[in-house]
Amino acid sequence: MHTQPRNHDTITFPNGFLDFLTDGGRRHRIGEYELELDRMQHFNDVLHELSPDSPALSQDQIVTAGRRLLARHAKNGRSAFIASRLMALTRLEELVNDPDWEPVAGVRHSMDVLHRYREDPDRLLPASEPVVGGLDDAVLIDVALQRLRDELADYEDFCRFRQVAAAFAKVPVTQTGLSREHWLEAMLQAHASKGRLDRTRRDYAPDPRATLFHIS
Repeated sequence: MHTQPRNHDTITFPNGFLDFLTDGGRRHRIGEYELELDRMQHFNDVLHELSPDSPALSQDQIVTAGRRLLARHAKNGRSAFIASRLMALTRLEELVNDPDWEPVAGVRHSMDVLHRYREDPDRLLPASEPVVGGLDDAVLIDVALQRLRDELADYEDFCRFRQVAAAFAKVPVTQTGLSREHWLEAMLQAHASKGRLDRTRRDYAPDPRATLFHIS
């Protein structure tokens, strides 16, 4: 018995070959936004510039993290993870721009890398994308923070040191004339009675995959 040929899109089980391809590509989408493979590569290039030994992230990992955010936040909701990392970036900018504090080697380069990425039209996720906009920024900032956390902790301590001195002298903070060298000298003196100051710093390759498990 002869039958009319069916449309080739519908003859495969269960819903047609094109439907199967669509299902297989779901891991490319976060909500209505579809990630582009070349932009994923660009994101990993930036990640490795910030931390050369860090493992690359897969598209699937980013999609999973993005979908987690969408599930936890209402439309246009604010992710605590993204907000906190952007606040940390602001603090790092203050550190770099503070005339009384000379950052250690590598800090300015990391900041330049982050700023270039955030202004790049080929970034992984548009900043305007509801809920997940800024997720890529936040992951990169988190990777940078793992390397710069000692520097940031030192700067916070310096700011307290400078504030106390300003209050004691009854002058504005900007008029104390204190620098990183003054702070370090004071630290050494404060620890002299406790023996040799040993501030061991760990320099290791941060794992951005661990970061994705803590996104909320």
